[in-house]
This record gives sequence, C-alpha cells and structure tokens, in this order.
Amino acid sequence: MEDTEDRITKMMELWKELKNDGTKTRLIIKCAKEFGKSPNTIHNHWFSRFWQVPEEYQLRVIEIFELEIRLQNE
Repeated sequence: MEDTEDRITKMMELWKELKNDGTKTRLIIKCAKEFGKSPNTIHNHWFSRFWQVPEEYQLRVIEIFELEIRLQNE
C-alpha cells in the first residue's frame, strides 16, 4: 500500500493533468462539499504549495481526480 508521501505525489501529478478550463475550480468546490470544508481551505491548504490533504481523504481525492481525467479524455 502507498504511504502518504506517495499519495501526495500522485495527487500532484494528477492535478497537473487536469484542464485549466474551470475544471480545477469545479473539483475544489466538489471536494469542499463532499468533505465539509470551505473551498478556500481546499484550494489553499490541500491543492497548492504544501499539499496538506488529510490522510483520511487522500484516496477519495485521488479517485475524484482520476474520474475527472477519464471524463476529460473521452
């Protein structure tokens, strides 16, 4: 099983694959609603600079990113 560092690296790589056409903003809002956090927390703490995604949410975030990438590549 991957450790936290591996999951963070994977999230960072997937984030780079997402389009900058509003997709990232939409995913920030989706995560905020799903995890009960503010969009600003998700954007500023989870998906930028330090990538401080709490461990209990990391696998789900990866799933969300992978699904969106599959949809944008169809």
